Amino acid sequence: MPPIDDDNGFRKERFTDAGGSDYTAIFRSEYSGQDLRRDTTVASDTFASAGTRYEYFVIGDDDLTLRTMNARGGRRGGVIGPRDDHVVFWLQHGRLEMHFADRSRVIEPGSPYIASASEAYRFESEETVYNGVHISDAFLRKTAGELGYPMPEGAVLFDQQDERVARHEPLRRLLGEVSPTLMDDRVRGAMRTALNRRLATVVLDTFPLRDRGDDVPTASRLRDAIAFVEEHARDRPSVPAIAAAAGLSERGLQEVFARTLGVTPNGFLRDQRLDEVRRELLRGESPNSVLEVARRWRFTNPSRFATAYRARFGEDPSATLRAATSRRPDGRSSWRIRQAVAYIETHLDDACTVADIAAAAGLRPRRLQQLFKEERGTTPTAFLRDLRALRRSGDRS
Repeated sequence: MPPIDDDNGFRKERFTDAGGSDYTAIFRSEYSGQDLRRDTTVASDTFASAGTRYEYFVIGDDDLTLRTMNARGGRRGGVIGPRDDHVVFWLQHGRLEMHFADRSRVIEPGSPYIASASEAYRFESEETVYNGVHISDAFLRKTAGELGYPMPEGAVLFDQQDERVARHEPLRRLLGEVSPTLMDDRVRGAMRTALNRRLATVVLDTFPLRDRGDDVPTASRLRDAIAFVEEHARDRPSVPAIAAAAGLSERGLQEVFARTLGVTPNGFLRDQRLDEVRRELLRGESPNSVLEVARRWRFTNPSRFATAYRARFGEDPSATLRAATSRRPDGRSSWRIRQAVAYIETHLDDACTVADIAAAAGLRPRRLQQLFKEERGTTPTAFLRDLRALRRSGDRS
């Protein structure tokens, strides 16, 4: 009997302009692409000859691949045709316009976007760097069947994540956990398939399917559960109450929270209450009493509250309050965000990442993003981009 091949089409490939790879060939083979266009400064023979550059990396098997693309140095456009796989991606840099038959979307760095396998679209991109997950339609259908999720007989079309779900970054959280293993080319066969299935499950849990008739997809039920917790956090609703609001059984609620958010419903509720406490402390409206704010959000044990707060935010609640009550004259920024802003202002010419800014402010990247949004109404990367644009306009005047 011949040996069983358990590689399932495993591949690990890197393509670069420096290595002589033809970008057009990759565009056609990996994305069913056609009508590739480049800006007028790009020569027709090679990207490298005109100063543009690219690097494309793929690792995975026939079911799921992780991919990165660095395509800098110019504008590109073309048509991406129907494919065998659904693509979830995050822009790390640049800008992308996607024009479908019935709608257009502008994609900028931040939230994930899903492109359904069966949909063709025209795109225009500039200076793009992205990370992506490609999941075969056949594998996604198989995973849905194992989970008992009804799927259409025809094309599987996804809607985007609801904003409430997207800001908790469920897929990115899971990728952070499993990517080191998936990037190991020794991991093949059953172990890789199990990890692929976890990622496919979270996609099904968090991206609603279109055209489901009367059936409510799990992604919508998760959205409703999150919304109910956020709106009723001060009341500390019970797990049965949350489940009922989302139209799930208690067990179903526990399962979807565990596999998508990596936390129990009660843990999610506690974190939401801690976030609300922090927002109040940052506003500095109760300058003399941390416990006063904590009690408003139903934290009755001061010691446990302080421990939970430190674990979530990396500082004591009293430190948060002190920073908030020593604001700048504009009344908007706490001390840590002032540190972040100062770092950004002095590194406008550098490759400044969110991780760098967070380190300068003494925060974890996710907390930096949240605080920046709360206090300045924008993100660190958008603030950096705006400052650079402002400086360029000043240089031209």
